[in-house]
Amino acid sequence: MISFLNPLLLFGILGACIPVIIHLINKKKAISHKFAAIDFLLQSNKRIYVKFKLRQLILLVLRACLFAFLAMALAKPFIKSYGAGGAEAKNPTSNVIIVDNSYSMQYAEKNKSLFHSAKNTARNIVEHLTKDDKAAVIGCSLANSSVTPELEYDKEKLFTIIENLRPGYSTTHITSALDRAIELLIADEAPIKQIFILTDLARNGWDLKWFQNGQQKLRNNISGIHIVDVSEGKESGNVAITGLELHNTAFDKSGDISFKATVFNYSPDKVKNLLAQVFVDQKKATQGFFNIEANSSETKEFCFKVESGSHFGWIEIPDDNLIADNKRYFTLNEEQKLEVLLIDGDPKTNIYESETFYLEKALNPAREHVSSLKPIICSVHEVEGIMFEDFDIVFLCNVEMLPYEKVWELEKFVKDGGAVVFSLGDKVEDNYYNSSFESLLPHRLHTKRTFSENALITEEQPLHLKISGEVHPVMRVLSEMHINMLSSINFYQVFYVEPTPMAGAKTILSFSDNTPAVIERQVEKGKVVVFTSSIDRDWTDLPVKPLFVPLIQQLCRYISGSVTGDTKHETLVEKSWQFPSPYDAGNLEMTNPEGTKTLLMPQMVKNEKYFIYNETHLPGIYSFIINDTSQLRNPFFFPVNVDVSESNPEKIGEKEITALMGETNVTIRSSLSGESREVVTGEAKKTLWGVLLFLALGILLAESFISRK
Repeated sequence: MISFLNPLLLFGILGACIPVIIHLINKKKAISHKFAAIDFLLQSNKRIYVKFKLRQLILLVLRACLFAFLAMALAKPFIKSYGAGGAEAKNPTSNVIIVDNSYSMQYAEKNKSLFHSAKNTARNIVEHLTKDDKAAVIGCSLANSSVTPELEYDKEKLFTIIENLRPGYSTTHITSALDRAIELLIADEAPIKQIFILTDLARNGWDLKWFQNGQQKLRNNISGIHIVDVSEGKESGNVAITGLELHNTAFDKSGDISFKATVFNYSPDKVKNLLAQVFVDQKKATQGFFNIEANSSETKEFCFKVESGSHFGWIEIPDDNLIADNKRYFTLNEEQKLEVLLIDGDPKTNIYESETFYLEKALNPAREHVSSLKPIICSVHEVEGIMFEDFDIVFLCNVEMLPYEKVWELEKFVKDGGAVVFSLGDKVEDNYYNSSFESLLPHRLHTKRTFSENALITEEQPLHLKISGEVHPVMRVLSEMHINMLSSINFYQVFYVEPTPMAGAKTILSFSDNTPAVIERQVEKGKVVVFTSSIDRDWTDLPVKPLFVPLIQQLCRYISGSVTGDTKHETLVEKSWQFPSPYDAGNLEMTNPEGTKTLLMPQMVKNEKYFIYNETHLPGIYSFIINDTSQLRNPFFFPVNVDVSESNPEKIGEKEITALMGETNVTIRSSLSGESREVVTGEAKKTLWGVLLFLALGILLAESFISRK
């Protein structure tokens, strides 16, 4: 069926009468003059006269058609093919309506959000369905991905589903929604299967890799895709807090805290004197101003003071059209104070050569009690007067042997929940360790191996560190820069261990030859860690590498069950939060920003007990208390923030979408384009005005050529 966008312009077809009228006016009866001298030419002129009249008639038709085609082209004719709904539809259809409910859809002008427009468009689509058409409504957020919708004939149920849709705080996942839509439509037997996508066309929501295989799935199973741009093609500006980096979260005597905040201006205009306010425990702590050029960012440092204890806060900028990314949360959990005993098995007169020199510096770098790790050093001869139970962690640094009663006490200390770290060296004998610490070691020691520092390329080179298999929790919180340093650390002498591990043993780090370098073992309530090399500079250059300090501190927090390392890093909305379960933990009570409480039980993940929380749907401060544990009786906090990739309003182009869809029939329209029926029913149209303009141009050229003959 042919229709017109501007049918009133069809009156222009009357312009085809103009050449006819001119032709009739100019038609005069010729005056005859008898002249004998030219009578003999008349017969030949008759043939020329016939050709002349034919040319005039052709010109008349061409000029009339020129006016008619121009008028029809301006009226923009198109051929409709109906999809869902419409009186003209002959076949029943199955339709999946995908509503983008990511946080960029909260963008609002004049108190009307894009999500509100999307819901209205979804209602109109459902309204135009016939009694034979089925539809399902799904959202784009990961929070809805576990809910399996059904294709419904009942419009009232569909209206209820649309009404219950709410904008979330996650990023757009168009392709995930497409997977669910295809799965729904494949199982249906309707001859026409369509997908409607109601979105703002934000680029970050389109996973380009998905379409490498997704094109074929769409082509084989979907009749057409109708994309409605609820933003009406407008380029929206936005200002967002895109980064928050805490620098000092230790509670020293001054109580000074500092962090850097980054604000990005995604608009085409410069932002001047943008106020940013910092709140701690719901009280204003400090403020600052940003001046940001168009499409660029600025980073500023904020400093304030806090008292000891756990705190939470946020930094915020004034509300704009998209308020979801104008606030970013942080937490300050007071670190658990840990008493660490360092037993020096080879004390030296020169402290720089001591087994514990670098270890003590790593545990407390500032020496002003800023660190939560408090090291105390003793020799093997002094250890008899020390009770292990007074400490949280015990390091045995190149210890040749311990008195028998201290070996028994150390074993009891671990089984009751303490932590022990063995670092080896030249005084360590494998037979003694294997017999005395048999119940503690994760692997039995085998033999020492030496590597030359100046080895030729054909000889054995020094070993390096690497992560083998799954990333251990000790390494998980370290920066990418620190992880990349592993291969630069040299080991010139190591202890090889027997390949068969003891029960509960796991490798934290391996050497470059795949032998264990750092091993842990759970022994009843406590943990044991073995460094198969020395922890000073005798066998390795690890102590002088930047990785050494964060590695030692994180290792101590992990084996002692301290929560600080796991709670001071943010979690993104819809991402799973995991926390290692202390040995004596019963359950964990989680409280979300709205005050809703959830009781969590420990779960086994790769042979370790974790508390896992998946309901991070809201940005804000979450708090938790672990019950039945002697260590964690106070509430701790962790922040959940939005993924700033959704803050970028850059749109994906129509040509790019069409290319991604491949041969699948796709239409892209604005929700308020003036084609209300076509938008809501998904009527596909093939425009004809371009063809008519091309024909008009051809007629004009032909008329010019014929008229000059």
